[in-house]
Amino acid sequence: MNKRGIYIHIPFCVQKCNYCAFLSFNAESSPRKEYTDALVQEIRCRGEALGHPEVDTVYVGGGTPSVLDLSQMRDIMTAVSESFSVKPDAEMTIEANPGTLGRKDGVTLAKLQAYKYLGFNRLSMGVQSMENDRLHFLGRIHTAENVARDMELIRRKGFENVNLDLIFSVPGESTKDALSDLKKVLDLKPEHVSCYSLQIEEGTPFGRMAEEGELTEVPDEEDRRTYHEICRALKEAGYEHYEISNFARLPEGSAGCGFGDAGAKAASPLRSQHNSLYWDMDDYIGLGLGASGFAGGVRYKNTDDIEEYFAAINEGRFPLAEEHVNTPFDNISEAVFTGLRRREGISYEEAAAAYRAAGGEDAEGSAEQLFWQVFGDAEAEAREYAGRGLLIIDSEGLRLTEQGIDISNSIMSLFV
Repeated sequence: MNKRGIYIHIPFCVQKCNYCAFLSFNAESSPRKEYTDALVQEIRCRGEALGHPEVDTVYVGGGTPSVLDLSQMRDIMTAVSESFSVKPDAEMTIEANPGTLGRKDGVTLAKLQAYKYLGFNRLSMGVQSMENDRLHFLGRIHTAENVARDMELIRRKGFENVNLDLIFSVPGESTKDALSDLKKVLDLKPEHVSCYSLQIEEGTPFGRMAEEGELTEVPDEEDRRTYHEICRALKEAGYEHYEISNFARLPEGSAGCGFGDAGAKAASPLRSQHNSLYWDMDDYIGLGLGASGFAGGVRYKNTDDIEEYFAAINEGRFPLAEEHVNTPFDNISEAVFTGLRRREGISYEEAAAAYRAAGGEDAEGSAEQLFWQVFGDAEAEAREYAGRGLLIIDSEGLRLTEQGIDISNSIMSLFV
């Protein structure tokens, strides 16, 4: 049976970061209680409509979920536990940015204890940098000292699964600077690290600065050099590079591993189980403003207009903005596109299963034959990439090499 997860969006932040294009609003001036009440109602309605299904993961993201009052988070998680059958060993993640857990140790410890009581067993923190000047430039509200303090308190409260986000290729930052940042993150011994190169988005302060010539993006060549140095450093530190931007610590004594490594290597037990649902084409139920979901072969997205969201909930209907029933080609195409993000790539069996799940007619022969029957027009170019050492094609399926990640969008687009 495929796994199933829940994603809950909390669209509030203390302030918008200079690079952020995500759906979020200022927490102080936003209707947090009204939103919580509406979200609770959506959770209950979704659970009832789906027959109170079993779920393997719950992920509360944002925005910054840790800006909510504990009573509001309690109401949300109570609705989840009463509307869905959450497995006893489910991975339960909450995003909790530094600087929002509490300024005093006692307040922070009380908040962390409440999170444990509500069932959370994994924390994901948007650290982004361990250099205060860089944090200020990015528009973050915390300092490197806040991160170190929060991590010490998180460990004191017994959390044993923590992800730390890191941004690299910040204008003015060299590869050496990024590696220094990474070392300080690794000194905190997180179980999981997510690394992203800074993207300059339209409509953000950085986007406006770039338009006015006040900000210049890091050149692609330097960005890629930094990325590969980060991959190397994390591998040497004993992490598995299991997805393009994600690294999970392996058991002590294990050698780190990454894309294109020869030989079978065990997957880290500290991979993000929730994010893996996306890459594995499993079901996930999106709840909240702007949230997306994929359930029963149907992709949907909630409205990102908060007034429309409230109106829909008050009228007793789901706050949908769009809905799409996947065709067999949609399913297999998405399976390849997301599967290639993983270290193990996409197997022919997985791709064929996705095709059949949407009602695709089975072809005579093997899953490999079905795969190349569907993607016959892409085969010659795919094998050309393989000949250049950017893609591995074997009897099991396809997977990127580390160098292939640099042009992953071009490779993936062959199958769309």
